[in-house]
Amino acid sequence: MSQMIGKIAVVTPLFKKGSRQTMENYRLISRTSVVGKILESIVKDEISKFLEVQGQIKISQHGFSKGRSCLANLLEFIKEVTSMLDQGNPVDVIYLDFQKAFDIVPHGRLLSKVRAHGVRGELLAWNEDWLSDRWQRVGIKDSCLEWQSLTSGVPQGSVLRLQLFTLYINDLNERPGGILVKFADDTKLGGQAGSTEEVGRLQKDLESLGEWSRKWLMKFNVNKCEVLHFGKKNTGMDCFLNGEKGRKAEVQRDLGVLVQDSLKVNLQVESVIKKANVMLSFISRGLEYKSSDVLLRLHKALVRLHLEYCVQFWAPHLRKDILALERVQQRFTWMIPGMCSYPQGTMKTRLLKIF
Repeated sequence: MSQMIGKIAVVTPLFKKGSRQTMENYRLISRTSVVGKILESIVKDEISKFLEVQGQIKISQHGFSKGRSCLANLLEFIKEVTSMLDQGNPVDVIYLDFQKAFDIVPHGRLLSKVRAHGVRGELLAWNEDWLSDRWQRVGIKDSCLEWQSLTSGVPQGSVLRLQLFTLYINDLNERPGGILVKFADDTKLGGQAGSTEEVGRLQKDLESLGEWSRKWLMKFNVNKCEVLHFGKKNTGMDCFLNGEKGRKAEVQRDLGVLVQDSLKVNLQVESVIKKANVMLSFISRGLEYKSSDVLLRLHKALVRLHLEYCVQFWAPHLRKDILALERVQQRFTWMIPGMCSYPQGTMKTRLLKIF
C-alpha cells in the first residue's frame, strides 16, 4: 500500500441536513496525499490548456471553465427565460439532479470520453493508470473500516475529480433555441410552453436526456427533479422523466440562489438577510476586542460575501427589499466603536466613512 501514494484515500462522512439516521444525508470528504494533489494539479493544468485551445468544452458548461462561473450560469439562464417571457411565451424549466453523480461514473467509459476529447499518448496512459487499482476506506474518529477497491466513480478528494466529470457529461444533449445550462452536474433544461406542441418538444428533449443517462449509466434522481412554470399564461402541464412525473415547484435553489416562478426576489433577500444577521450575531457575541480593523476584516469574510454573492442576478428593485438589506449594514456600523453617535438617517455618510 505504501507504493500507491495518491491512489488511496480515507473517507470521512460529513453530515449535511435531515435525519442523521439516513445515509444519503452525509457528504463524503476524502483525505489524500498532498504530493499526489500537486502532481494532479500539473496534469489538470495541461489538460485544461489543451481543451481550451481545441474548444472542446461546450458553452453550456459553466463549471470549472475559464471565464465562466455561477454568476454567468444564472445570468445566461435568466436572459433566456425573460427573453421568451417578453415575447409573451410561457416557459417551463426543469431542474435535473443526477443520483450520486460523482460516485457512479464507470472508469472504462470515462476513459473513452477522455480519449474522445483528444487526450492521447502518455497523458491518456497516466489517467488510465491513475484510475486503476484505487482504494479507499471509511474512517470515523479513530476507527476505520477495511480497504475497498474502487471500480467506478471519480476519485474523492482529487484535484482532477471535477475536470474528469465535466468531460464525462460534456456531450449531454444541447437543444438549439431552448435552454440547457450546466454547472458541473447541476443542469437546467427549459423551453417555451405556450402550447401542447411546445410542451411536446420539451418532453422529447427530456426523453433524450433520459436516454443519454441510461446509455452512460448516469441515473437521474427523479424525486429531486423539479419543474418551474414561468409566465401568467402557463398552463402548468406535466412532464415525465423515465416514466415518472416531475414535481412542480414554486421556488428552486439554483446554485445557492432562490429562484421563484414569479421571478420575484423577496425570498432570496430574506435568506441573505437571515444568513448575514446570524454572522453578525456570531461576531458580536464571540468577539471581546472589537476594533474597527478587526470588525471590517470579519465583515468582509463572513457577512459581505452573503450580501454580494451573485447579486447581479438577484439585485432587488423594490424599496422595501433595499431598505431591509441596508438595515443589515446599519446594524454592522453600530458595532464599530465611535459609529453609534451617527444618526440613523445618515447611513450613506456612515458607510462612506467606514469603507
